[in-house]
Amino acid sequence: MNRVIIILALLLAAAFTGSAFAAEDAKWVEKLEIIKKARAIYEENCAACHGFDGNSVLPEAPNFAKGERLDKKEEELLKTIKEGKGELMPPWKDVINEDEMKSMILYARAVTGDKLFEEICLECHSQSIPPLNSKTPSNDKLKDLTEPINICSKTNIDDEEMEVEEIAGVVRFVRALKREK
Repeated sequence: MNRVIIILALLLAAAFTGSAFAAEDAKWVEKLEIIKKARAIYEENCAACHGFDGNSVLPEAPNFAKGERLDKKEEELLKTIKEGKGELMPPWKDVINEDEMKSMILYARAVTGDKLFEEICLECHSQSIPPLNSKTPSNDKLKDLTEPINICSKTNIDDEEMEVEEIAGVVRFVRALKREK
């Protein structure tokens, strides 16, 4: 009798764990779709000043590739996008709706790793969240990397495939997409 209860408990735990992962994977696929749409909006409206890869074209514009201003709370970034920054940035409230602005913020936070993720990681991770290696440094420590690290538990990325800055960009990309809306 006890054995049957233990087996049933294990089966229930496995079922709930599987459904939790499935729900998380569904969110991942949804966020990848959001990123595609956000990329198009960003490229159409923001890239002229902030660069297609996040490296600002104008000296006054924040450099998203370096993470400038992206540590601000979403509400503050939304206010800046809506109202603009005087002569430096026009207001976008009459051009882009708030959901599009939020997706653009998500994209700006992930822009440096977007293309690399698409080229190197998407083949394996189009349907599920990439499991970052447990030794992957936090975002604020990524700038201190001096040599490539293996960020994915499913593959062995070496320094011939990705530079240190590229690895940091992919890590930021994955972490930005893992954020809740």
